[in-house]
Amino acid sequence: MEKNSEENKKLFEFYLDHGYCPDDCKIKKKEDKKIESEKKIIKKEKNKIEQLPYTEEDKKMFLSAIENLDCTNHSKKSLHNGKVNTKFKPNIKNVIPKETLDLHGFTVERSLIEIKHFINECQKKKISPILIIHGKGFGSTNKIPVLKNLVEYYIATEGKDYIKYSSDAPKNLGGSGAKIIYLSI
Repeated sequence: MEKNSEENKKLFEFYLDHGYCPDDCKIKKKEDKKIESEKKIIKKEKNKIEQLPYTEEDKKMFLSAIENLDCTNHSKKSLHNGKVNTKFKPNIKNVIPKETLDLHGFTVERSLIEIKHFINECQKKKISPILIIHGKGFGSTNKIPVLKNLVEYYIATEGKDYIKYSSDAPKNLGGSGAKIIYLSI
């Protein structure tokens, strides 16, 4: 019997917490005030339980860690050579590359050497945009595009400092079998 009355009390408190009071519920104002004060005590106790005990040392350690964070990668605009670097997205539909490198028939090692040399020379001569034809990989074992993956990897890692924008070439220049690259000159 006690268990049932305890459940009824919990259910009743739940209804009161959520603003529902049945019509047949006749509570005196004194009891309302008592219940409200009990609710406040319960809320305070819940807040005490939910709050973790942070010490002053923890706070100092956290603040020093925040001071040492490098947030330059998270900003949309960053300073590069004293200029504000904004997003550069050219219209590549009608682009005409000034120089082209065709990697068909090269090994992976030779292709990497050629890509590095080609991009370096084009940057020295301030030539942009350029086209690197790597093929779609249909002649590779298991149809995996080895040279395409190599070019994309180079662009994302070592070449990112030299490259302003890169994308698959338009269909008339090779589509997904070539990359059009704008160098940062």
